[in-house]
Amino acid sequence: NKMFDKFPDCLKVAFIDCKDKGDAADSDAVHPFQERRYYSCLIDRTCATEPDGRRKPGFRIELPGYPILGDGKGDNQNHAIPFMRGHFSQCIDANQGAYFEQMMMLPCALGEFRSNARGDGLSKRIVGFPEHITSDIGSIGDFAASAEVAFGTILQRSYSVLGARMHYGHPDIMNKVYMMQQGGVSKATKTVNLSEDIFAGMDFTLRGDGRQIKHCEYFHLAKGRDMGFNAVLGFFSKISSGTGEQLLSRQTFRMGQVLHLPEALSFYYAHAGYYINQFLVSVSMPLLVFAWLLVLLSDCEGTFDVFQNCQNGQLRAAEWMAEFLNACFSWLVLLFLLANTMPLFCELWLQDSLYAAAKKFVTSIVTLAPLMFIFQGKTIGYYIMNEFRNGGASYVATGRGLPTERRPFIGKAGNGQYEGLYLDYATIAHYDGVTLLAGTIMVFLAGGTSLSLASTATGLRWTWLSVGLTITSWLYAPCIFNPYNFSARPFANDMWSLYDFFFKRSGKNWNAWYVRTMVKKGHGVRRSMNDIGFFASLLFMAAWYAALNVKAEAITTIFSEVSVHKLVYAAILLPPLFVSLVYCTMVVLVEALLGRKTVSCRGLATARAWARESASRAAATAHRMRGAKAKPEPQEGETADAIESDATESADSTTESGARPALPKSRTLVWDDGVPLAFSALIVSLLDVAEAITSLYFFLWVDWKKAFLAGLILKWSMTGMCVSLVESMLRSTHCMSYFSLPLHHWVRAHRMARDMLMALVVALPQIPLVLLNYLNDYICPGCSAHQLLIYRDPGAVEREEKVFDLGEVSMAVAPVGTVMEPPAAAAKKPEASQSASSGGGSGGRGTAGVLEKKGSSMWKETAQADPSASPSASPSASPAASSLGAWWFGGGAGAGGGTASSAAAGAGSVDLEH
Repeated sequence: NKMFDKFPDCLKVAFIDCKDKGDAADSDAVHPFQERRYYSCLIDRTCATEPDGRRKPGFRIELPGYPILGDGKGDNQNHAIPFMRGHFSQCIDANQGAYFEQMMMLPCALGEFRSNARGDGLSKRIVGFPEHITSDIGSIGDFAASAEVAFGTILQRSYSVLGARMHYGHPDIMNKVYMMQQGGVSKATKTVNLSEDIFAGMDFTLRGDGRQIKHCEYFHLAKGRDMGFNAVLGFFSKISSGTGEQLLSRQTFRMGQVLHLPEALSFYYAHAGYYINQFLVSVSMPLLVFAWLLVLLSDCEGTFDVFQNCQNGQLRAAEWMAEFLNACFSWLVLLFLLANTMPLFCELWLQDSLYAAAKKFVTSIVTLAPLMFIFQGKTIGYYIMNEFRNGGASYVATGRGLPTERRPFIGKAGNGQYEGLYLDYATIAHYDGVTLLAGTIMVFLAGGTSLSLASTATGLRWTWLSVGLTITSWLYAPCIFNPYNFSARPFANDMWSLYDFFFKRSGKNWNAWYVRTMVKKGHGVRRSMNDIGFFASLLFMAAWYAALNVKAEAITTIFSEVSVHKLVYAAILLPPLFVSLVYCTMVVLVEALLGRKTVSCRGLATARAWARESASRAAATAHRMRGAKAKPEPQEGETADAIESDATESADSTTESGARPALPKSRTLVWDDGVPLAFSALIVSLLDVAEAITSLYFFLWVDWKKAFLAGLILKWSMTGMCVSLVESMLRSTHCMSYFSLPLHHWVRAHRMARDMLMALVVALPQIPLVLLNYLNDYICPGCSAHQLLIYRDPGAVEREEKVFDLGEVSMAVAPVGTVMEPPAAAAKKPEASQSASSGGGSGGRGTAGVLEKKGSSMWKETAQADPSASPSASPSASPAASSLGAWWFGGGAGAGGGTASSAAAGAGSVDLEH
């Protein structure tokens, strides 16, 4: 209503309304399965107000069924088009703004649609414009804003010339009548059209006749982008998943058929090719390290070389790989880095100056931009490949707030579930980062740096630089760019939460996260074996099997007279699973005899509930296909949500009715936690390692260290393959008996052991940084090196004093060095109060501002009686006095003031607490 009063002539609001079907539904041919009737409505200031306060729509158009097909944005745009006047439309996001000076050029922007003659089919239908990114606060905000500047200017300018520019929403102006003929300004189908805007440009291009989308840069709108690490990566996860679905759409298929080769290549590299390239770049480093390892560990051992077909004088594997890597990695790495920043560098040079472009480049490098973009590329590659493999793209609401909130390493959320940086990025980057770190350590152990020529060893520095940046980014980039991550007290709380996550409630907290994020409903062995990741793992395992098989045959030939040499050969090539399986079976049997119900039982119950839920949904679908009015619902206590909610809640949590969620019926009479899952994870890990070392003992006996390391890698890969296959088997509907309980326990113990190891590798190296940050705060309080990295501000710079008027709250920011006076002392100075209330100043140092708000409890107050104050100004006499507090900020300079109240006379001093 305030907006209507401020803009009475131009503001109109379109929304979707609904009402019951009514008696006329059959005569109006409303579908029998449709529950309500939906309308697209338009209101403005002239619409009458109904008794309930809502405005009566001036126009109403009935829609054919439920109108929300997508995630909301495309539906909002398309259903409002019939109410738009004129021929051209411009859809503006809520995080955009317009400049008055730019609106003066709006007639020129509309003039771009002029045609050469009446009925000109080649006249422009879509004209694109850049955005002025205003959200460049901090390092992450500046990185994201810089990428958007390059994309919205020089890249789209090039795409337009090459015929590859599509519609990306935001400032683009379109011919409304023409766009209505192709289904609207954007597509709005869930999952498939997650990137809804680009499909309007693709449909436009597919209509042919030489139509192209023009890009102009004299007109732009302001745009606010994400500024936090999680928000930026959440945005890229959304568009990466949307690109994966876009590649599977019929528009992309048709454009690949009708476009000429130059335009098709431009379209590919401007859109999907960028995301696929990010995946290829991310996966190249682990492949390089493990190919390096494979060559090193396949080399001769130095003893019993006659049994390994080794020749005298042949070049050592370490020397050969060093020469190969020196040819691949050299100072050209710096040229590659510069090439990636060249679009932004050139654009800033054109817009501003060479100095500004060079300053931006140096500042980005110093504030660790490579770590951010390496992690961003890993995130993009993960999500686009996950979309190809599993599907299920969904909208991600990033919020786009200020990057001031610290996200814990692992912490408990308000809903009882655990969340944090590690849980956010464990599957995305941490698992691969620790694997790459282990491979790098094995390169050192295998003699990859033991080179005869110093020049060859020196040439490997570029390779180590690339590997080191990748490992650091994948493991520690979320922590480095997390505000206040290295503060001592929050970090200690994170470590306690980490302990509770794995050890409290016998592992139920970890199991709830594992079921919620890792386990896919109904994905059995067949689905997993048809996955491309399965074939990649088979190829990796086959390469190491072939390398170790040569060593195993040689060792059995050497000890052929030993009676158990065939058994040794089999033990070398088999995965270390048997002892840990025996342990898990014994644990399950003992728990069953004692009547304990553990995490493995809950895993079986969850699988059964999913099976019943799938059967219920299949039955409901069959009923709907037969035209039934109602569909059978799952019985209470049979859904997996009821089981998972109990696993995620704390021990003393209850539902709204006061009772715990219903659990499946069980023959056990006693509910207890049984053997802690963390203890089983530790035991299973030790048993696997002991079994692996025992089976490879002959290699150690003859001092074949390379064969021993190759055997460890093969056994690790086979163990991971077996765990994944058993995990997929347990998700199918064919493994619902109690005989699968040892397998549930075995899988969960291995998965928890992996997460415990990964969390320690990521968390423990942060302790020295926490100590350094504590020392920094002690020596120079208010000036943090970490804050300088994140916000490019140490925290003690001076700013101008600002006066904020927030209605019932008035405050002023105190400048640096100002000693805050108690409100009672401030009330004694009428001239100070008058100057503060007037908001004026003489340009010198002002007094601290005073906050007055009823019910405010931001800081604890310490009442101090003032003998000279009047009785009416005492805290007991004034209700407002108990809510007074002084606002103090660590920096600021200049004139100004705040509003003071007579009630502040006896409020006393304020105890400021962090």
